[in-house]
Amino acid sequence: MSSGASSTGDAIAALLRRFTPLEVLNEDPSSKTAWLLGRIDGEDGASASAVVTVERPPFSLGGAGPGLFHGIALGEGEQNDIYSWATGFANSAALGPDLRVSVIYPATEKHISKHRRQQRRWVCETPQLYAQIVQPYVDAQPAARLRWVENILDKRVEAERIVYEDPDRETGFVILPDLKWDTADAASMYLVAIVHRRGIRSLRDLTAAHLPLLKNIRAKAAIAAQRYNVPADALRLYIHYQPSYYHLHVHITNVALESRGMSVDRAHLLDTVIANIEDIAPDYYQRATLSYVLGADSELWSRWTAHSG
Repeated sequence: MSSGASSTGDAIAALLRRFTPLEVLNEDPSSKTAWLLGRIDGEDGASASAVVTVERPPFSLGGAGPGLFHGIALGEGEQNDIYSWATGFANSAALGPDLRVSVIYPATEKHISKHRRQQRRWVCETPQLYAQIVQPYVDAQPAARLRWVENILDKRVEAERIVYEDPDRETGFVILPDLKWDTADAASMYLVAIVHRRGIRSLRDLTAAHLPLLKNIRAKAAIAAQRYNVPADALRLYIHYQPSYYHLHVHITNVALESRGMSVDRAHLLDTVIANIEDIAPDYYQRATLSYVLGADSELWSRWTAHSG
């Protein structure tokens, strides 16, 4: 463990000791994960919302109060803009890390809504509806929401976590472990390729001009996976639509891994994306109707309902 990683864990632990839980936003017993909303008191006396993700064996949060994290000890971790995570120990270090904590602080209403349990709504997005509803929403996203991506691409943070890089500004990218993966188990390998090229926000922007970039990611993903002894024929590559952030990135996972993020209402296989553009139409994703699920409390769903109302 590097001293930088340890100091990051200490800093996150200090944040968590000031965390007062207010609400369990969601729980997922299958992944042994809970998402908590609370407040963190700043050193200046002000407080701000925080979303804390806790992953560990099943546990009860009943009766939790301001001292919930007073006994926590965190070590290895990372911090990038408002996002941070670390692993540590709830009680004993004898069997290795038994607790993983992620923190978003200060958390916006968008972060809170994303993690809160909510009803889901199905939408069918034609090119016309994309232009009328979704594109204005994407255009309105503040640049600050991609600061953490810029930090990675410019190597201001997380440079040591990059496992592969092609530095070309048009067809290059970095590959690093997704924050949802602790890098311990190859069967659950989860990497993400973040492209260097700015301005490609989502699947809707992809055209034949981007085929060299997409094919390059497909070809080089196996090099990154070799680091974890995952063979090329055990890789699943896909793009989310809607994505969680509007800068093109490709998810690279072991086919043995199962998660909701791979469901048909969100994941588009990279091989299929390339084939649609190459074999059907160079502007396929500007002409296609794309269906997906939105949270009923999300800002984008609010725009859909306002348009239809």
